[in-house]
Amino acid sequence: MYQYYNITLQGSDTVTLTYKLEKHRPAQVWAGLMSNAKVENLRPTLNPWRDFDKSILPDKVNYLIELVDKLNGWLPDYNKITSKWDYNDHQSSVNKFHVHFPEQERNETDPVRRAQLAEYNDLIHEIEMLAINNKKEYPRLLLCPDGYGLIPLELSDYKLFRAKRFFGELCLHYPHVGRHPYELYMANDINCPTDQIVPQRFISTLHTLRFYDEDALEHYHKGRFHEFYKRSTLKQVIKWNDPTMAFGYIPMGKLVTDLSSVEVLDHVKSCDRIINWQIY
Repeated sequence: MYQYYNITLQGSDTVTLTYKLEKHRPAQVWAGLMSNAKVENLRPTLNPWRDFDKSILPDKVNYLIELVDKLNGWLPDYNKITSKWDYNDHQSSVNKFHVHFPEQERNETDPVRRAQLAEYNDLIHEIEMLAINNKKEYPRLLLCPDGYGLIPLELSDYKLFRAKRFFGELCLHYPHVGRHPYELYMANDINCPTDQIVPQRFISTLHTLRFYDEDALEHYHKGRFHEFYKRSTLKQVIKWNDPTMAFGYIPMGKLVTDLSSVEVLDHVKSCDRIINWQIY
């Protein structure tokens, strides 16, 4: 059984974070996949440092608009991205722009174009997080080592999902192309195309390291989620009582440290590269 996950970050300092892994099946399956994963296979279009600095939001939006121009340079006329970004409503814009990635990704084979599409998708998700509650940061590291396979979740695994987050948690991330029910709810995306709604069904190497507390009460969110469900296209895809609704994320480990939360966050903020990890 795997017990620990060490990850080493580097910047102005070198920091190693140690996580004690859960014994449940998803954590152990994830650890098995991660034990074979290499740092050099982290997704090159994605910046793992997410929501550490809200001030970068305007620059990220401007870069996205530049990237849209590049995509439109080769997208066919019937599929060009014609939506205009609403700087007064980033979330609404995210919901509209997000639709274009699954539309194109499923059929594109050219590696350069696929890389541009991946960067487009990663930027949209980064902007979405930056735009959520612009007074509070939700800092996390998002690690996406690509190409290590998908293992189906079992029915009993869905009992492990929860919305509430704690500082220092390691969580399973969503590996699918599309949007899962919890993501749709948080984005208030009631009009997502039904073929782009994909409940989480797999374990992959993708994961997040959370550096904040989120006091989201399960009963509060689930009540509001039910109201959202009745208004949204989600009800056309999945039944309300289906266990694969998977509300939240699966916690898979906890940071082991004698440092305070402020000290840990300062160390992580001082770094900008992931140089190594170890599962044992």
